[in-house]
Amino acid sequence: MKKPPYEYRIAIIMAILTILPIGATQLGWYLYGKKMAFNFGMVVGTISVILAAYLMYQKGWRDEDEQ
Repeated sequence: MKKPPYEYRIAIIMAILTILPIGATQLGWYLYGKKMAFNFGMVVGTISVILAAYLMYQKGWRDEDEQ
C-alpha cells in the first residue's frame, strides 16, 4: 500500500493524537462521570501515541516525499 502525501500523513497523525483521546474523554464523561473519563482519556491517549510512533518511525511517515 502506498503512503499518502506528506501533508495528509501529518494531518492523520495530528488527528490520531488529538481527536481520539479527546473523544474518549468526552464520551467517558458523558457515560460514566469525571473520574472514569480521565481514565478513558489516558488509556486511549497512550494507545494513540503508540500508534503515531509506529506510523512515524516504523512506516517512515515522518520522512518527506522524494521530489
